[in-house]
Order: sequence, then structure tokens, then C-alpha cells
Amino acid sequence: MPRVSAAHEQEVRDRILAAATRVFAEKGYHSSTIADVVRESGLSVGAIYTYFTGKDELIRLSCDHIAARGLDALAERLAGATTTAERMVLAIRFYLDTIDEYDGQPGKVSLLQAWAEADGEPAVREMLAARRERLVGAGQVILGQGVASGELPPWIDVGAATRAFLALLDGLLLQRVEAGATSRPAELERRAMAMLEIVLSAGPSRPALRAAVATP
Repeated sequence: MPRVSAAHEQEVRDRILAAATRVFAEKGYHSSTIADVVRESGLSVGAIYTYFTGKDELIRLSCDHIAARGLDALAERLAGATTTAERMVLAIRFYLDTIDEYDGQPGKVSLLQAWAEADGEPAVREMLAARRERLVGAGQVILGQGVASGELPPWIDVGAATRAFLALLDGLLLQRVEAGATSRPAELERRAMAMLEIVLSAGPSRPALRAAVATP
């Protein structure tokens, strides 16, 4: 029997993870089953268990998969930015742009299911904690660069400020869901930029912020 290539194996893994992500977003983590993932992926039960140990691992890895791709895409957006204000504006816009959908998959709105079930599902709680740390790491790099360049003052607690800003963004996600069809992306962005202006007002970056916000 010919050996399956590594590329094919990765393709099957990605297909399963994508199917699991859609299932979890639609039915919730607790109510979803491996059978649901089988139907959504079009593969067999055996194929699922060839690559994954079960639902808990799928929950954790499906989020890791999306988070990793998201950070790669964010890094591409940030590559051309030259100031902390530009980087922060781009990061905020990326977060808001991917609330409902990301790369053809459910976006951050699917986290509502995870937050609702995290207290009783250790795998979900671990997945959310891992996601948070990924984002914190990216945010600390951005703010740390601002301190190093003199755009932000050295007394800023980079770790605490990063976590606080992520809490703001997740709060905007909740406001988007609460507003439903009446939600306006431009209004969410305005709220985020208002808080960013407060953060950057501690340094000489306000003109840079205005220029960054004005850039589409």
C-alpha cells in the first residue's frame, strides 16, 4: 500500500479541524459530538480518530488552529507599519473585522459558546486560556516596541495594559452580539479608538494616532 504523504495528512487534519470549528460554533461544545464532526467533514469515524484522540483535543486544537492563522495574518498586516499607533490601529481593526467570520470559518463570535461552557469543561477553559496568552504575547510585543521607541513612557505596565485592552476588545465583541442586526462596525471601532487615544496620550503619539485612524 502506498504511503500517504505528509501534505495529504495535513490536508485531512485541516479538513477535520475546519469541520469541528463549524460544528462547535453552531451547536456549542457541550452539545456537539464526534458524529457531528463526521457528518460535517464527510470523513469516517476512523479517519477522525486516526488524527485526533477525541472531542476534547478537537476543541483545543480547532481554536489553536484559528488563533495561529489569525496571528500570522495580523503579522502580515503589521509588517508595513512604522509607529505604535499604526500597529495598534491595525490590530484593533483586524480583531473587529474577524468577529463574525474569518477566512471562511466562524469568527470570534463562536467564543460565546466557549465562555458559556468554560466553567464545566476543562478543555474549553484551557483552550480559552491558551488563546488569551497568544494574544497577550502579540500585544506585549506591540506595546513593548512603543516603549522602546519612546512613543510610550517607560512606566507603562505593558503586561497589564495589554490584558486590559484585550478585555476591552472582547467587551466590544459582546456589544456586537447584544446589538444584533443593528450593530455598526464603525461605532465599535470608534469606541476602541477612543480608549486607544487615552493610552497613547501618555506619550507623544496622538498625531500619529490621528494619521493612522485616517488611513483606510
